[in-house]
Amino acid sequence: MAAVVAGFFVAAGLHADVLLGPMTLLIAGVGSGGRVFDGRLRQPGLGAKRPRGLLEGTAVPPAARVALPTSVPALSVALAYDRGATLTALARHGSEAARGVQAEDRARVLERIAEVGSAALTETAFTRPMLHVASPSEGGLLSPADFTAASDVSVAAEERSIDGVISLEPPWADAESPPGAIALTESVCAIDAQGAFAALSYSRIGQGLRVDALELVASLAATPVERGRTRVRPGERIPTGAPLAVLCDATGAPREVRVSQRPAKPDAKPLRITRDGSSRWLNATR
Repeated sequence: MAAVVAGFFVAAGLHADVLLGPMTLLIAGVGSGGRVFDGRLRQPGLGAKRPRGLLEGTAVPPAARVALPTSVPALSVALAYDRGATLTALARHGSEAARGVQAEDRARVLERIAEVGSAALTETAFTRPMLHVASPSEGGLLSPADFTAASDVSVAAEERSIDGVISLEPPWADAESPPGAIALTESVCAIDAQGAFAALSYSRIGQGLRVDALELVASLAATPVERGRTRVRPGERIPTGAPLAVLCDATGAPREVRVSQRPAKPDAKPLRITRDGSSRWLNATR
């Protein structure tokens, strides 16, 4: 698991539009089944009164679409399952990557995550710049209560059986994101020496709302409040696909991890890493 989490933080350091985007982590091992850690975006507005809402035909300000990131809290919970890795060491890969591209403000965010974990995203140094661009005073929905770490981030993987092969997948593997919310979804996968399988997907936001003080880009995936329409419940997860799967044999033992990119390039095939149960040799193909 540590390898794929490190890969996520490196991407978050190199690119401004990763850390505040959606993330999904799938892990599986012999005798342990599959587990999914939900770092998808969430609808903002927790603890705040319902705004009057925009009138029909009114232009929607970008601040009204800023969604809440939850990738770091989800990874903090996931790493509690791994005795050999800590968020401290892994997030520092991200701060080093950010400094390598001269993104000092982004590096400071990642360094603080390395120091105190997901609590870094509840501190004033992070919340103030976010509220500055997306609070109700700016036409947005973000409230201070939105930055409290969510607890319901761990769920059982969904099992699908096709021709005797069991596939463990995120329950939202095939979900479609709101139009224009995501530019690209990329994935990283690994298998360790003990036969633990891990696959992680993260999305590049692309054109979002830039938070200059953090050198980050926020996603515009939230649903604005409009008069005469039912309000999307604050805290509700925003759909995002996660093209990840761990394939198991008839006994339930993991044998292959498979990840894809969305949107896929022409003629692109999923990356597959297969582990031989007896020899423990790995074979990667695409």
